[in-house]
Amino acid sequence: MNSMAFNAIFSDPRWIEQAYLVRYDIRGHGRSSKPTDEASWESKRLAEDFDAVVQAYKLDKPFVLGWSLGATMITDILSFHPPSYISGVIYVAALPYMGPTLAQVGSPACLVTLPALMQTTDVDQYQTNAIAFAELTHDALPYDYYLACLGNSMVQPRGVTMRLLARTQDESGLLKAGREGGLPMLDIHGAKDRIIVKEAVLKAIEGWGNLTVVDVEDAEHFIWLSKPDRFRKEVLSWVARISP
Repeated sequence: MNSMAFNAIFSDPRWIEQAYLVRYDIRGHGRSSKPTDEASWESKRLAEDFDAVVQAYKLDKPFVLGWSLGATMITDILSFHPPSYISGVIYVAALPYMGPTLAQVGSPACLVTLPALMQTTDVDQYQTNAIAFAELTHDALPYDYYLACLGNSMVQPRGVTMRLLARTQDESGLLKAGREGGLPMLDIHGAKDRIIVKEAVLKAIEGWGNLTVVDVEDAEHFIWLSKPDRFRKEVLSWVARISP
């Protein structure tokens, strides 16, 4: 997916009047570069991408929200920065870090689609599984979002998808930030999410000190499309509590 996934948030005046919002396409997605060489997918490179955004927008200790696989970049950030670099972490149906954890955090329905999305020989198999994955995100996904999910897959080279899904991360910096560094985290889950297994996420970040976990009833993977008012309230009220 690319940053247009957040269109409903960035076009909502109730969000804009309460927060300064910045979004960007993570490396390999949307309008960002799509390198396929191994060196470009080292954790430090993705941390530097975030640093470039922070510098360009003159951000000071931003809160960082990561959705689904996009949450893994928070592990990159905290591998090369102290917890004080950011104000807090907001996980939304999050995959915390890449590696063996993917097999636990991803649902069986999600995991079965991934091999077909990484292969390069069977077009029909790729198309079938790309559609299946998009349909898992939301039972009644608006058509523009549906096409954006599929469109991002089309513009992403298979070599990038393989690098993205096969890379591993060192989660020690992330976990230290939560267990010893006091970094606040809001962890939001949709009760009807068909992609992420909540219990596995909590196990992956076990021991996080300042942790708030929210379950949103009747919400799917696109939590802010399922329950926009509840999602906005939970995020903005938490940010207000955490902010100095």
